[in-house]
Amino acid sequence: MNDKKLKYLKCLEQFKDCPSAEFIEVDRDAYRWTNSPVTPNDFLPVNLMNEPPARMLDDTDKMCMGYGLSMFNSWNNSIKKYQKEFKKRRQHQREQFIQDKGSYIAFLKLTKNDGIADEPNEGNFGHFTFHEYSPTRLELKVIHLHSIFSDDGEFNSQQ
Repeated sequence: MNDKKLKYLKCLEQFKDCPSAEFIEVDRDAYRWTNSPVTPNDFLPVNLMNEPPARMLDDTDKMCMGYGLSMFNSWNNSIKKYQKEFKKRRQHQREQFIQDKGSYIAFLKLTKNDGIADEPNEGNFGHFTFHEYSPTRLELKVIHLHSIFSDDGEFNSQQ
């Protein structure tokens, strides 16, 4: 990583091999659930949203990943995963899900200067975890924002 330092390094150092050697610099399209307008809070790792982390995980690997950002390798995978998570919630939980996760999908192009990522998991909708370098500001790299819902409240099927 040369002189590049990961954001949240102090948090990551509390775990062995975090992130693992499988994480490498990438040039890759990425899709992330956000709000509109996009703010730095849309690119805040889940473990930093609340102190202590909103959900404590026993597995060190998962705790480490909680300091990275969840992203997807395609619009289609991103919207399918959102729909799955949204639909499995009860009606009264759906509004909270939208508030927590956003109702837009941001498209950005990650470069090797932005951070490191693992390989997309095709068994999990092309999900991958991304650890930013400091001082990367991903909110400034958003190329397009796509609404997850159409005006009639249905899921958008078009990008």
